[in-house]
Amino acid sequence: MKVLLRLILVLIAFQVSTLHAQDQAVFNNASSHYINGDAVLIGNNILGAHESKPLNDFSLLNDQIRMKYIDIDGKASTFSSSSASIKIKDTSARVVSATLYWAAVYPFAKGTKRERTDEIIYYGSGDRKTPITRVLLKTPGSKDYKEVDGTLLFDGFEQEGFEDSAPYFCYADITGLIKESEDLNGEYMVANVKATEGFVSGGGAAGWFIFLVYESESLPPKYISSFHGFASINDNAVDIGLTDFKTVEEGEIKASLYVAALEGDSKLYQDRMEILKATDSSFVFLSNKLRPVKNFFNGKITSGENYITDRYPNSTNALGFDLLKMKVPNEVFYNDQTETKIRFSTRADRYYAFFTAFSIEINDIFQLSKEAIDQEVLTETTSEEVSEINNQKSDIVDEQIPEKVEEVEKEEEPVLTEILSEEEKIRIEKRMRKREMNIPGMNKGYYLITNVFSKPSYARRWEAFVKSKGYEPYTFVNPRNNWLYISVYSGSDLSETYKNYNKLVKLEYFEEIWMFKINMD
Repeated sequence: MKVLLRLILVLIAFQVSTLHAQDQAVFNNASSHYINGDAVLIGNNILGAHESKPLNDFSLLNDQIRMKYIDIDGKASTFSSSSASIKIKDTSARVVSATLYWAAVYPFAKGTKRERTDEIIYYGSGDRKTPITRVLLKTPGSKDYKEVDGTLLFDGFEQEGFEDSAPYFCYADITGLIKESEDLNGEYMVANVKATEGFVSGGGAAGWFIFLVYESESLPPKYISSFHGFASINDNAVDIGLTDFKTVEEGEIKASLYVAALEGDSKLYQDRMEILKATDSSFVFLSNKLRPVKNFFNGKITSGENYITDRYPNSTNALGFDLLKMKVPNEVFYNDQTETKIRFSTRADRYYAFFTAFSIEINDIFQLSKEAIDQEVLTETTSEEVSEINNQKSDIVDEQIPEKVEEVEKEEEPVLTEILSEEEKIRIEKRMRKREMNIPGMNKGYYLITNVFSKPSYARRWEAFVKSKGYEPYTFVNPRNNWLYISVYSGSDLSETYKNYNKLVKLEYFEEIWMFKINMD
């Protein structure tokens, strides 16, 4: 197959289709976590001017460089390979999730060009190799690669408006592979990412990255949310809304953005990244010394104001593959803020955005409310007996669960003497969203549950909060699921329980309170 592409020299940077730019602007939430932890972004480009030597020259446009596969592993079974390393100093870090992404410009196998006085002619030859959704991954401590089959986010091959570049974007969940690895820290190598070698109109580009979220009790609570999809940014703007968080009540607000894009050229300008300033609804341009306001996407792999150098090869010019982590200015937020927006835009240098993630320190109690088990997924009503267990032990983690504390009622009400009818009992129990179970070893009664957690560390933090409000919490383990239930009232009289429920449910921090009927049959 031969493809003839004509490009007038003076329009070399601008001749791209915008027909479907807005139609393709689709981003979906990939993951969201409310954790004490952080995120790591590592990756590398897979095309270069040399198969193993770093490229540090920014003097040429990408389509003036003869692209070659980077291939550093010395294996005949791979045609492309590069590496990057994770270095997390916290030895207690536990992997929560990890996703591998890869992307490339891939209209054909190889491209050539012929220059004339007033034009450049690009030729393409060779069919694409398939599948583009399969790559190889080698984790730290492993001798061999493992095959990774991914999901296609977007493929521009044979699509109108993307004939010249035919970009594709894939991802795969690799959480299990990393958890099975001997080490979290160390070198990760990705091989057989497919791309066009040689010359391509607009320039070739290809690369991969891993976005990893980890948990550590030594770190403050954060909301970490990632989005992926595809947006062709070409004289247009694309917004992504960020919600479901709540910034700290007072003090500095610490947030970071993680972004990946394809085809950002260091020699072309007017591509930008913005974030909403909530106090006046204006958008603020993001920048640092490596990413100027008007050339934000410039083919670099960076963290803050530094190149990420723990990769091989560690080119400063990643040839159209952009990968970055950067802090967001504190002044664009306010305390107790719950939403914001980021914006991709350009006026000249077309680029393809396909990934972004947002990390922000959040209100401690807000995090606990999000980490609590949703009431809808709690144990359904049952009268079945369960096996005898020790309520001080849990199979979830080997942490000691707090012992029972004597209850202290708030503002004791007179005991009602009237006898409730069965119809009234049913109505009251329904109002308190009753769940029912027999648990050997527990005192029978009605327990008002304020929160349910799977982790003792979260339960202890909630207990401390409840105590700070003047209540004495009682924590017990449900033997059916090993979750920790935190009560602030228990009693054997339904009327008294209902009176306490009506007082507690009016408080913002107890508005989701419900009643657990235990050993009452």
